[in-house]
Amino acid sequence: MGSLGKKKEREKEDEAVWKLLTDGASSEEGSGAGITLISPEGIELTYAIRLDFENTNNTAEYEALLAGMRLAQKMKARHVEASTDSQRVVKQYQGEYEAKDGTMAQYVAKVKETAEAFKTFKLEYIPRGRNRKSDALSKLASVAFDHLAREVKVEVLTSPSLNTKEVAAVENVQETWMTPIIKFLRDGTFPEGDWAARKIRVKALQYELVDGELYRRSYLGPSLKCVDMEEAEYVIREMHEGICGMHSGPRTIVTKAMNAGFYWPRMYETTSREIKKCDNCQLHAPMTHRHKHPMISVSTSWPFQKWAIDIIGPLPEGPGGVKYVVVAIDYFTKWVEARPLAKITGEQMRRFVLDNIICRYGVPKELVSDNGVQFAVRPFKPWCE
Repeated sequence: MGSLGKKKEREKEDEAVWKLLTDGASSEEGSGAGITLISPEGIELTYAIRLDFENTNNTAEYEALLAGMRLAQKMKARHVEASTDSQRVVKQYQGEYEAKDGTMAQYVAKVKETAEAFKTFKLEYIPRGRNRKSDALSKLASVAFDHLAREVKVEVLTSPSLNTKEVAAVENVQETWMTPIIKFLRDGTFPEGDWAARKIRVKALQYELVDGELYRRSYLGPSLKCVDMEEAEYVIREMHEGICGMHSGPRTIVTKAMNAGFYWPRMYETTSREIKKCDNCQLHAPMTHRHKHPMISVSTSWPFQKWAIDIIGPLPEGPGGVKYVVVAIDYFTKWVEARPLAKITGEQMRRFVLDNIICRYGVPKELVSDNGVQFAVRPFKPWCE
């Protein structure tokens, strides 16, 4: 019975869940990480870790999480439920966010590798208000919290958790659009061919070398750093769909790139080509449903040859019982002739055209109407013919 009881107790310990709360912070004064590890019995272990190397807020969050996982390993924890107030860390670990930066990708891989040491590992996002303990520890706040443990162990990490690899410097032999200009400004060498040499000699006047980097001179602003096509595509993507991008058009992206200090040839064409590859712009771009046909201008070659005629009304009745207006407009001069009427009959239209158009400006060649009854039947139509 005694051995059976010990066996059940060991199984209970193996199934016990440890809770881990982490937070990282980075500022001009330095970087820090806060860890709160809670045992199944409710005992809290609180750590404040100073990160004595260059960090950002994102890398500090990962360092805090990795340090907490290492602490859980030392405590022989088998089941760990970790929580952090960094939504980016949680989404990247779960695969919902893509870690485009190389350093972030290495941190994600490191977390997944460390998680394999546990039987079960779960990472969740919690709001900052529910993570006050670790947040206070990460910022090394001087405010007293009653819910913190009495002993806070302070540890210093002198190197990041990632294994840094030494890479030998390899000279990039791939030629770009900048290579001929750099060779001419640095060594005075010309490309082969008289026309190519003349072209480089003229083009090089717009560029300068600063510490081995090529810059394009500007008339009213600072010099713009020249980048190759691969770097240009990265700049376009970051400004178009990056963390601060709003899927702007080519003109806005080119203006932003130049204001940020970058330059490459055919900036508008390159930007337009890259923007056309954006899936979100293809799905949500505004589309017009109007028919595509050329605009046809309505005009005439001589004054008072073509008139447009129509009737306005009924209007509020005026003196003499008039409540309609017949209006005629010349297509060439836009001259207007109008007469108020009490009745709108074909005879009234004939008298208006005779008195206001023919007797004043001569016989017109065309009269354009909406084919109303007054214009399409007797006596107006036979009279016009």
